[in-house]
Amino acid sequence: MRKKYISLLLTLLAVFTSCDDKLDITPRGFSTLNTVDDLGALLNNEWRIFDNDFYHEMITGNIFASYSTPAEVFAVKNSVEYAYIFADETVDRAILCENDYRYNEIFESIKHCNIVACKMPDIDGDQYKKSRFIAQARILRAWYHFIAVNFWAAQYDAATAATTGGIPYVDNIDFGAEKTKLTVAQVYEKILADCSDELIGCLDTTPTDDPFRFEADFGYAVRASVLFQMKRYEEAAVYARKALEINPAIEDRSTILSKGTWESTFSESHHYMFILSNYITNQSEFSSNTLTPELLSLYEKGDYVRDYSRKEDWKEYDEILVGTKGSMMYRPQGAPRVNVWGIRAEQIYYLLGECLIRTGHIDDGLDQVDKVRKYRIHPDFFKPFKGTVNTERDAMTLLSKAKTIECLLTIENFLDCKRRNTEPEYAADIVHHIDELGNYSTRPNSPLWIFPFPMNATNFNPSLTQNI
Repeated sequence: MRKKYISLLLTLLAVFTSCDDKLDITPRGFSTLNTVDDLGALLNNEWRIFDNDFYHEMITGNIFASYSTPAEVFAVKNSVEYAYIFADETVDRAILCENDYRYNEIFESIKHCNIVACKMPDIDGDQYKKSRFIAQARILRAWYHFIAVNFWAAQYDAATAATTGGIPYVDNIDFGAEKTKLTVAQVYEKILADCSDELIGCLDTTPTDDPFRFEADFGYAVRASVLFQMKRYEEAAVYARKALEINPAIEDRSTILSKGTWESTFSESHHYMFILSNYITNQSEFSSNTLTPELLSLYEKGDYVRDYSRKEDWKEYDEILVGTKGSMMYRPQGAPRVNVWGIRAEQIYYLLGECLIRTGHIDDGLDQVDKVRKYRIHPDFFKPFKGTVNTERDAMTLLSKAKTIECLLTIENFLDCKRRNTEPEYAADIVHHIDELGNYSTRPNSPLWIFPFPMNATNFNPSLTQNI
């Protein structure tokens, strides 16, 4: 059984001040922060980015506002939900964003990483342990900044990244200093430096059994994901293969046939690292989300979740009376955990598949997708994608539909939309069909794809101007 960690939030509260001498506190359960093991223990955390709204999936059209009808959302036009569902770019989302738990928790987690990365070099002790802890701290710091730059800044575009506003890259423990906003290009340069080959090489090549720690599989997956978002597909494929060589595990959902419900915990081996999205460790992220008819139409015939879960797990529109007509809620008895913010092997199979398709290896790319699909679709209905199409566009259509279902509720669908929105051959409006209220489209270059910095950050940082 995987080891769980008690949050260090209270014991580390004094650390997160502007006074450097507070770094010498002695948190409960540790003798000092001046030994390698005790400082490294700051990484023993149940990492979390709290998110109760899933706006990243609302803008993609995959979910509707929680427990709301179209009329209810339409009636409150000065709301974030209205802006995303009705594609209204005139809503002043910055004024509505006094606080953002996602932003807060991302940068609080980065502080944990920075304490380890910055203090560890000056501590005497085992060099292997020191290098490993520093590598883990910097790679996790890279991942958090990667999430942040994709949420609060524009998509990376090599032609414009050097002049496009990004986010601060916080890589020090001078907590009182202003965190200057960098360009998107500068942020990505620092991210890549924090997940370098040298740092990944300091990690073990055997996956850990702790869901909130990681080894080289996550390190390679982070670097692959960053390069992938930069559209450097050939390079991304190299690191995706390395990640899958270390941890190729795929969740087998055929167990639904015998159990009648989908059960999946954050301790499953296919998670390279799990980042929680709520404060209840046994509650599924599906519990309160309304799935749109457009999303439901993407399920393949014979999907274990859609077609073989017990009837009670799926709530029909007539039962819930929220969302648009034809919407459903999935509330499985098995309470499967969705790795919203972390990385699991299945994402990397799809990443590698798209890289191969983009570089002319269509069948090889679709074969990566099929490796996951055969554990998602009942054998009576499973038909390989490989060998069925011969153009990149057709292959991408197959991959995209399957990946949307595979990565439902995670940040992957949002990241894919942002990336493809900058490519003329794949950019497309997201059309929200809102019953009798009509259709509303989110443009590929809409400012809605960029989230506003919260006022509790901008009020104290003059450099943190909005990117929307």
